[in-house]
Amino acid sequence: MKNYFLDGSKLLYHLPRVEKWLKGEQVYPVHVEISPSSGCNYRCILCCVDYKKHKLQNLSKELMLRIIDDFKEVGVKSFLLAGEGEPLLNRHSIDMLQKAKEAGIDGALTTNGVLFTPQVVDKVLDALSWTRYSIQSPRPKKYALIHGTSESDFDTVMENIKYAVKVKKDKNLKVTIGIQQILINENFNVVLENAKMAKELGVDYFTIKRFSKHPSNTYDVPEDLFKKSIPQFKEAEKLSDKSFTVLIRWNQFDNQPKTYNKCRGLPFITQILANGGVYPCCQFFDKEEFSYGNLYDNTLKEVLDSEHAKKIMKFIEEKYDIKKCMTYCRHHSTNIFLDGLVNRPLHINFI
Repeated sequence: MKNYFLDGSKLLYHLPRVEKWLKGEQVYPVHVEISPSSGCNYRCILCCVDYKKHKLQNLSKELMLRIIDDFKEVGVKSFLLAGEGEPLLNRHSIDMLQKAKEAGIDGALTTNGVLFTPQVVDKVLDALSWTRYSIQSPRPKKYALIHGTSESDFDTVMENIKYAVKVKKDKNLKVTIGIQQILINENFNVVLENAKMAKELGVDYFTIKRFSKHPSNTYDVPEDLFKKSIPQFKEAEKLSDKSFTVLIRWNQFDNQPKTYNKCRGLPFITQILANGGVYPCCQFFDKEEFSYGNLYDNTLKEVLDSEHAKKIMKFIEEKYDIKKCMTYCRHHSTNIFLDGLVNRPLHINFI
């Protein structure tokens, strides 16, 4: 099995930036999540931003290309095209990924796969560090129900995945191709079946994680739902071999309470929305009082250097009640890591 690392913080591999942060110096994100489009061709019942209703906005080509220059200026190492909608609804996502490859910045893509056609794969697969498909059921009828689409889209996505896998193998590309399932009421009983399908498709890994509810959404999942799937989790893990890995996000399913009381990870991870707005995380999407600024008005460096952005980060870290936040957000593991550095245990030299 390959050494995938989906749980825990990778800040351990960016210690110079962490050391600057510990000294109180200005640091910039290691990773940025970008929403090229707020629109989506699906209406998934578990969508994190369902409350936004996917009103279509797209980042302009000019801005998307300039963002790569912004990343180079402040030292952003990676970005993920995901966020509010389906990234490939914005055709300039291809241009952005190609420019990022030339600039030596790692780019990744999460997609429902319908628009990740052979034509798009041929243009962009070699520019990706990884790509992940959202497949919530291996059964076309249930797939259509969960994703809010037609059964025919299931067949389209399957063929698109097969093509991407073929291109990767034929060209010996380093890109990692994965399939992700989020455990919900409608699919807890098809985990093993989904994992088997992923292996048959030839992707590199299959992963399953817990559902995390946004406060503005109504759809929810019982906290203990995962217990019904544990036997399937264990059987699915047995499918792992030298070319395919099943990753059960056990750390999430254990449902352990947050060991920290402050969100300290904001300087290291940032979100850019389809309107150009820069935000701390998905908890605050479209809440203008939490917007750092807008990239149509200023560069990323100018936005993050502003007193306004620093004031927002300070407010969230010192005064915002993180109990109101989504469980297992993108900053969760980073917060655990940083909290351990700030609140050091006794006798740290006794390793």
